[in-house]
Amino acid sequence: MIDSSGNDWIDARAGNVQIYGEDGSDYICGDNGRDKPPIVGEDNDYLSGGKGDDVLFVGDGRDWLKGGEGRDTFLFQFHNPMPGDHNPMPGIFPKQGPAPDISTILDFDPAQDTFAFDPMDLYNGGFSANFINHASVRSGFPVDTFYSGAASGTNGEYVVVITDRSFADGSAAASAISGEAAGDILVYHDYKTQTANLAYVTSENSVDELVHLTGVQTVDDLAHMHLTDCNICRGPYILADARF
Repeated sequence: MIDSSGNDWIDARAGNVQIYGEDGSDYICGDNGRDKPPIVGEDNDYLSGGKGDDVLFVGDGRDWLKGGEGRDTFLFQFHNPMPGDHNPMPGIFPKQGPAPDISTILDFDPAQDTFAFDPMDLYNGGFSANFINHASVRSGFPVDTFYSGAASGTNGEYVVVITDRSFADGSAAASAISGEAAGDILVYHDYKTQTANLAYVTSENSVDELVHLTGVQTVDDLAHMHLTDCNICRGPYILADARF
């Protein structure tokens, strides 16, 4: 699906869909829409914002997202760790086997792009939900406590970016920090996949991974991204009320 008409709102709906926003500031959703329940089952989409300041909604299933040029927001609305096995672009992306549904962001640029978290189906639900602990009742506010640095320096911050070492998985990363609780966000480097991973803390030393960032091959690459609280939670609600 390609739409080059300008500022668009595009919902992928059910199925494995490719969407290209092209020019303009677009809202591209890999699901039924922002206020709709997630699609149940395998629903893996490729979303490309193109030029402009785009909002790309990470839906249910395993999505591939590319913001393109401009200041883009990657909005996490749903989180479903159940496996899927379809590929929206056969022959381009690796075949997806029985691993958990983890989305991939292909071109996150911390100098101008943002992650925002506002799912309907994880802990605080509803229109103004924000599942990062103490990040206000709605997206659009930085998290209360943010830390980026060595794992040994953490002290229960709500978002932690570990920049001094790499890990085999999210549980190992969660075990290396102090004071984490359900609802926190952990960003770490995985030396097996050679990606930076965002993970949601479900309980002590246990996480569900949400997304992989490609192009972050080493822990030094993650450190050099210089992620801040504004990269992690700066919501798109001022955009979501726009009328095209």
